[in-house]
Amino acid sequence: MQTIKKQFQVIINYNYCKKCGICSWICPVNAIIEEEFGKPVVPYQEKCTGCLQCERMCPDFAINIKQIDQ
Repeated sequence: MQTIKKQFQVIINYNYCKKCGICSWICPVNAIIEEEFGKPVVPYQEKCTGCLQCERMCPDFAINIKQIDQ
């Protein structure tokens, strides 16, 4: 029997984000990184393990993590 790895999507609402850097600092797999001027981006969605650290720690409620159905 083969196990299927769950996949997650990181959704950042830039209307709420104040570019504090907490999400990129707290991410254990570096799925969220900072671009120029501190803007958080997710260049490789497949890195996200769904730990929800960024979603829980975001002071602006600007991040949502969704599990992708396969």
